[in-house]
Amino acid sequence: MKKSLVVLLSFIAFLTFAFIILGLMFDKDDNEKQAGLTDVYDVSANGDIAYITYEKGVANLFVSNEEKPLVQLPVEDAITDTVFSSDGKMLAYTVAEKELETSEETEVHIYDLEKEEDKMVFSSDSLITELVFDPKTPDVLFYLQAGIVTNYSPVASERPHEFDVYSYHLTEKKQTKHTDMKKYSMMSLQVSAEKNSVFVQMDDDEHAETADDIFSSSQRIFEIPLNNPDEKSIISSPVQADDIYDFVIIPESQEIVYQAVGGTDENGTYEYELFTFNWRTYKTEQLTALKESSSNPKLGADDKIYFMVDRGFGQRTSDYHLYRIDRDGKSPTEVKLNAID
Repeated sequence: MKKSLVVLLSFIAFLTFAFIILGLMFDKDDNEKQAGLTDVYDVSANGDIAYITYEKGVANLFVSNEEKPLVQLPVEDAITDTVFSSDGKMLAYTVAEKELETSEETEVHIYDLEKEEDKMVFSSDSLITELVFDPKTPDVLFYLQAGIVTNYSPVASERPHEFDVYSYHLTEKKQTKHTDMKKYSMMSLQVSAEKNSVFVQMDDDEHAETADDIFSSSQRIFEIPLNNPDEKSIISSPVQADDIYDFVIIPESQEIVYQAVGGTDENGTYEYELFTFNWRTYKTEQLTALKESSSNPKLGADDKIYFMVDRGFGQRTSDYHLYRIDRDGKSPTEVKLNAID
């Protein structure tokens, strides 16, 4: 009896050990499960498109119809933003670890598309979320940097907060901090081609005193004069009651194309659409009606509006597709990318 019991227990222990080994062999880390197109992209003045895909967790940076990626990263790293220079000859991008709990350090790289050379130009011990070249001074990169990565609520995941606007002079190798706002969130950074100012989307929480005040504040588009950031002003519609998210400014037509909630589906999931606001007429019009999640609008060299559509929005995994649409909202079509099946 005792011998039989020992044999039985040994067999159970062997099976348990075998299942553990099999589990380790077949269970992939979440980082290695990433696949497909992301919502990070840019469109150059030459009509080229830079975009990011993941294959088995590896980030790949592609440009237009190239068959091979310009850059591939280790599986633990991510490309969080990418932007073309004004002439389309340079492509800047940011690299950060996927696990922000491990490191918040960010590297800023520039890929020379003519020389086919990649160079890390500077790094920060904080998280940089967005980049943009100054159209007035090509040697200057503006960026948004978070002061901390934390969760302000026990039920919320850790996110970057306390944002400010910075710039880096590539020739002088000099970093400049332009604001001291420590904003809860800040995104859609754009630099004026005419004035010494930037445009961002952030909370209209000037008079907020508590976390609840911040959460209940509205998202607006601001212009920040860099010589006097305290004189910032709201440039989105003053009568717009809903939150405004991603946006692109089209100065020649005095328009803003922006993302906002367009409705809800039968399950109550928000449907995000693109809208336009005209400064001359103060009219707001809906640009898209795809009933998905349309975001990240950009003006292309062909005078069309490019944007991302997440067909998996509200589900466990995003399913991004790049679209473009005429400025009047007609003919939305999907843009085919070589690296995407």
